[in-house]
Amino acid sequence: MERKLPRIITAALLILSLSAAAQVTDKRVSQKNVSENGQPSLITFSDVSTYKGTDSQKVFKEQLGLKDNQSFRKVKAETDKQGYTHEKFQLYEQGIKVEFANYTLHSQNGKLVSMNGEYYNIENVKLTPALSQQEAFNRALSHTHASEYLWEKPQDAKEIGYEKPVGELVLLPDMEQQGEQRTTDKVRLAYKFDIYATKPLSRGDLYIDAQTGKALFYNATIKHLNDNVHARKVSASKSESKETVSAKKAIVAANAATRYSGTQTIQTTLSGSSYILLDGTRGNGIQTYNSARTATYPTTNFTDADNNWTAAEYNNTNKDNGALDAHWGAEMTYDYWSAVHGRNSYDDAGAKIKSYVHYNLIAAGYSSNNNAFWNGSVMTYGDGSGTGGFDILTSLDVAGHEIGHAVCTYTANLAYQKESGAMNEAFSDIWAACIEYRAAPTKSTWLVGEDIERRSGHVALRSMSNPKSEGQPDTYGGTNWISVSCTPTSSNDYCGVHTNSGVFNHWFYILSVGKTGTNDIGSSYNVTGIGIDKAAKIAFRLEDVYLTSNSTFANARTSGIQSAIDLYGAGSAEVIATTNAFYAIGVGAVYSGSTDTTAPSAPTGLAASGTTGTTTNLTWTASTDNVAVTGYDIYQGTTLKGSSTTTSYNVTGLTALTTYSFTVKAKDAAGNVSAASNAVSVTTTAATVSYCASQGNSTADERISKVVFGTINNTSTGTAGYENYTSLSTNAARGSAYTITITPVWTSTTYNEGYAVFIDYNQDGDFADSGETVWTKAASKTTPVTGTITIPATAVLGATRMRVSMKYNAIPTSCEGFSYGQVEDYTINITASGTIEAEPIAAGITETTETESFALYPNPVESELNISLSEANGYSYKIINTLGQQLGSGQVSGTIDVSRLSTGIYLIELNNGAKKIVKKFAKQ
Repeated sequence: MERKLPRIITAALLILSLSAAAQVTDKRVSQKNVSENGQPSLITFSDVSTYKGTDSQKVFKEQLGLKDNQSFRKVKAETDKQGYTHEKFQLYEQGIKVEFANYTLHSQNGKLVSMNGEYYNIENVKLTPALSQQEAFNRALSHTHASEYLWEKPQDAKEIGYEKPVGELVLLPDMEQQGEQRTTDKVRLAYKFDIYATKPLSRGDLYIDAQTGKALFYNATIKHLNDNVHARKVSASKSESKETVSAKKAIVAANAATRYSGTQTIQTTLSGSSYILLDGTRGNGIQTYNSARTATYPTTNFTDADNNWTAAEYNNTNKDNGALDAHWGAEMTYDYWSAVHGRNSYDDAGAKIKSYVHYNLIAAGYSSNNNAFWNGSVMTYGDGSGTGGFDILTSLDVAGHEIGHAVCTYTANLAYQKESGAMNEAFSDIWAACIEYRAAPTKSTWLVGEDIERRSGHVALRSMSNPKSEGQPDTYGGTNWISVSCTPTSSNDYCGVHTNSGVFNHWFYILSVGKTGTNDIGSSYNVTGIGIDKAAKIAFRLEDVYLTSNSTFANARTSGIQSAIDLYGAGSAEVIATTNAFYAIGVGAVYSGSTDTTAPSAPTGLAASGTTGTTTNLTWTASTDNVAVTGYDIYQGTTLKGSSTTTSYNVTGLTALTTYSFTVKAKDAAGNVSAASNAVSVTTTAATVSYCASQGNSTADERISKVVFGTINNTSTGTAGYENYTSLSTNAARGSAYTITITPVWTSTTYNEGYAVFIDYNQDGDFADSGETVWTKAASKTTPVTGTITIPATAVLGATRMRVSMKYNAIPTSCEGFSYGQVEDYTINITASGTIEAEPIAAGITETTETESFALYPNPVESELNISLSEANGYSYKIINTLGQQLGSGQVSGTIDVSRLSTGIYLIELNNGAKKIVKKFAKQ
């Protein structure tokens, strides 16, 4: 919390903006940036300033020249984690609101630090309309030229909280001009109407000139995922309820087999005898409805009888499992904003997030269902057209993108045209990437819409790392850039908002991970990334605190740098990276805050410790610098692995039994980089996995008595809620079907029991992947219960975990604790399909056929052979090849290392002097 005024002012003096920097004569002001109309867009104050945070009207008059017939009315005030208070004001001219004219005062410890926004020095404006509200409304309808409007559908309008517009009289700036084109303070008296047309579908604020009736500007509220793709019954298999769900009904966790993200935990609500997609644990709720391939917003719920939303039920021709993605995606989006930015839903007031799946865009006047959108009130998802278009548009990043538009409405409220509209779209892509990175880090963070993409020649809708690969620009004014010197309409994507967004997307990517190169305007750059978490904090502060409705890329640069200063201090590595990332995309100059050219000394004493199958911990001795070391970059070979501000770094994501070489370089605030440290070589250990806990809390009334699967035939006498029988194993061949039998036992009363079996086929330490819930049975009193499990061809060879669960009155999930029942874990050894080719045993050696007191597993084996004997004492072993040659020997102690054996068939001979056992095994 040391980032006080002097540091902010120092940096402000060093940073140049693309908007003009006014000559400062007021000693209270350290920096003043002005827009092209000559009005201040950002003012920072020096340490001699006496302005307090409460001096709003005084500072508006003295710094903006606010006239007597003008006023600023406070609309919002909030205090952030850095201790800044931000007060947002709306400009009025003779009592009439000036649209988009907001100014924000930023203070710390009661002292005014800076102020920024849009201001118009209005003169000679007509404030008496020539048209009545009704006449203007008729002009608005004539301009919209729709055949249907939402106010003609009262039930749908009520569901999303929409009312027929009456028209608000406002003063509208000249929206034909933006950025460098805006050279005047011209405003016009206009009627503002929120027009929601349902055929063809559109929603936006339409401004009608109150003197002439001309349509002046249309600010689209419905923001589609992608206007470059033609966008212009699915009755869920269990869809039935239309009731309004009471908050008093039971909210429970459930497993959901989503279409794009595997099995995930969601929150549902018991409504009558079924469960519905209503989460009452987040804000004022998250609910997912079924539009049933209509262009309407009904209150039809997706329902499930047992709250186990399986692929067998929902992965159907209707694509109903897409509703599970939409619901989970909304939950993960809420969680991101809450956990990372401390925000309670998109409006920061707990607003309920409603999603409508199977919405029919064709019925709403579009040429296909290849789109999703935020309509100003709710999320709306089309089913897509499949091949040549998109799959159902409910993927995690699409949900994060569209709800991101709602966040923008309640923060910067960027006007949906030209540069401000491009940043509106880009911020939604940025939040989609951040949400996907947090909730599903194995997905492609920097691709947007990769899960739904079905077009030939495309891997995604957009690429933030390489925008040009999907037809977007990565440089301001460069290749693929669409000129903003146009009249924005829906047919030109409001002057290219979905295309030009690629430039700002690329800024965020470069800020996060770093990049070296030369952009389209010939500027060479070298940016050290600061990580997606820090980049997200800077980006959100920029959107939430500094940007205004008509902000340009130049404004974003000035305010983005200020955001980094607020968060990380003047001259910090984060400020340098923010500045240089803007330079990399062709916006503004390279960072020039220091003339320091001396690199830090090279780190020494690099060492590794605590190495596992996937991680290792690196430590080193700190470097020195003539100014200050700001951090360290860690390299795996020549690849940048990550960065640290301390002298340690935990490397993750490594592969088991692999050798790596690491070095470290130090860096300073001026961007100087040291020579590399000594190299350290690390070999990871064998992979290990750790499984989630699951158990019954009581086995007093019922438990598992016996499990039979393959050669596992285990009669259990254990009475704990969880029993670990992983010492018991059986082989299971790919492509083969096996019967599982589970026998329950009751103490007295016979109860209904539900069952589930899980196998970790990909051996990643969980049962959450597609197909790993291998068998379930609804609650019944049947004893025993049996089912068939087929081992998939994709299962990873070798030993893995099988979990058998029995739960009172419901089907259990893989990682839950429940009141009554039991969980048992076993080992399954996945083998290749078909039989192992046996070689003849050497003359004079006979294989033992009696195996009741003996077990050998896994077989085939990769590295460690496990020996289980009923008489464990005194056995020695020999390993013999099929020619009778001895290759190894020793005392039996549970496991034998056979990793050095070549692939083939071997025999193991066990002998305690009184008994000899000989058995074949296969080495993979």
